[in-house]
Amino acid sequence: MTTPRSQLVDNEIALHYHLMSRCVRRSWLCGFDKPSRRKYDHRKSWLEQRLFHLAKCFAIEIDAFAILSNHFHLVVYYDPLACHQWDDAEVARRWTEAFPPKLSQHQDDAAQQEIRRENIMNDPLLLEKARLTLGSLSAFMKHLKQPIAWRANREDKCTGHFFESRFYSGALLSERAVLATMAYVDLNPVRAKICDTIDGYQHTSIYKRLQHLEKSPEQLQKLLEPLVSGLTGSSSTQLMSLSDYISHLRMLSLPPAANLTDDQAAWFRQVASIRKRQRAYGRLEELESWVERHGWKRTGDPLD
Repeated sequence: MTTPRSQLVDNEIALHYHLMSRCVRRSWLCGFDKPSRRKYDHRKSWLEQRLFHLAKCFAIEIDAFAILSNHFHLVVYYDPLACHQWDDAEVARRWTEAFPPKLSQHQDDAAQQEIRRENIMNDPLLLEKARLTLGSLSAFMKHLKQPIAWRANREDKCTGHFFESRFYSGALLSERAVLATMAYVDLNPVRAKICDTIDGYQHTSIYKRLQHLEKSPEQLQKLLEPLVSGLTGSSSTQLMSLSDYISHLRMLSLPPAANLTDDQAAWFRQVASIRKRQRAYGRLEELESWVERHGWKRTGDPLD
């Protein structure tokens, strides 16, 4: 029996989460699909563009992502109460940006968006529905994946599911857990032997960060910041500089060596532990608090 999402995602406290979703039957529907002998790499760009578009409107921040041929990973910061702090105009603006009205060839985009915003603000039920949708992590994942599935099915001239119906979510209860999971996500293509280095695969957050560095080298010494944020007055900035994070990734992308420092060895263990796909990651006291809050029993080991 599956655990309800309401028990996996806290509805009162802003937290980081590791999210993962697979294509049905783990098929390579976003890469080279062997049964059909066709390449679908372009669908990774569809998903990436949709991710950045929606994240600006929902109550989340994107800290890391990796889109592979048969699944994708996200590390997000989610604030379940943020949507209740937005005024009606803000909710209407976010909704029309996330889901712009369909236009005919002769319609004016700005005018139609303004009409749509006014209609939402004048309809209390529609406004409340929009607010709750934009403030829901499950709704974000639904609206992220659904248009990709429709588009892919049209391309393949077929019907049916594209992604598995449920997605994995694990709460990240400490900064160390967040950083270890971000590293795990950014290193996914390297660990899968798709590429040899962290700059060798296009559809990851570290690739985006390295691209941005070419334009703004001064960002190297700044603290890690979200790639895109739909939150206001809130920050999930991690207390590690981009320079240190890149150094950690380069170290972690190499085979473990005998001369590692204790801290480096701990990083190897922590990133490897993400494979277990627990419901929550953190130090012992954080896990005990989480388990007690949700009425669960603790299994697995805490992060060092």
